[in-house]
Amino acid sequence: MPTLPYTPPAVNTQNVVWGTGIVYTNNSTSASLPMDSSLGVGSAWIGSGWNYVGATDSGVSMTWNPSTVNIDIEEQPTPVAVLVDKAVFTISFDFNEETLANIALAYGNGGTVAVTAPGAGQPGKSVLSLSTTSPNIAVAVVGKNQNGYARVFYVPSMMSAGDVKTDFRRSASQRMYPVTLTSTCPTTSIEVIDLTSPALS
Repeated sequence: MPTLPYTPPAVNTQNVVWGTGIVYTNNSTSASLPMDSSLGVGSAWIGSGWNYVGATDSGVSMTWNPSTVNIDIEEQPTPVAVLVDKAVFTISFDFNEETLANIALAYGNGGTVAVTAPGAGQPGKSVLSLSTTSPNIAVAVVGKNQNGYARVFYVPSMMSAGDVKTDFRRSASQRMYPVTLTSTCPTTSIEVIDLTSPALS
């Protein structure tokens, strides 16, 4: 009997992608995304009311963390099914740009900034007052797909509720503000939008 050859399928190396992800936030959970043709254009996001978070230390991490429940029966040593009880989607990064807006987002995004204009004997100042009330925000992470077009991970409702530790040290490294954004919307509302080709003229 002849031996059957081992012939694995070819690997499409074009599908191996890398590069940074750009994070945009919007204080409105009913925020509109830019037009499909402009999903990879930064100015289109800013013009639509989104905020670019700026430079990060080691890029952006996205985590999908499902919690599962095994369905067991006495007659079988392995589960007959594994059900997802709940799933949490998080986006995390470390701010490299120390602005009051970034500090506010890291500290829950519920604070308010009061601005005092300079005047006679009064220097201009901005004062961030923190709050333990964290509002929901919309978040989008935009990267490049294997075709060179935009791939957008869109979460319409998230909260900033992570631990923040910032070191003030006499060293060559910058101060950083870690941010953890956690989804607060139904899983079915989270979208991954992949542009595949230009529009036809």
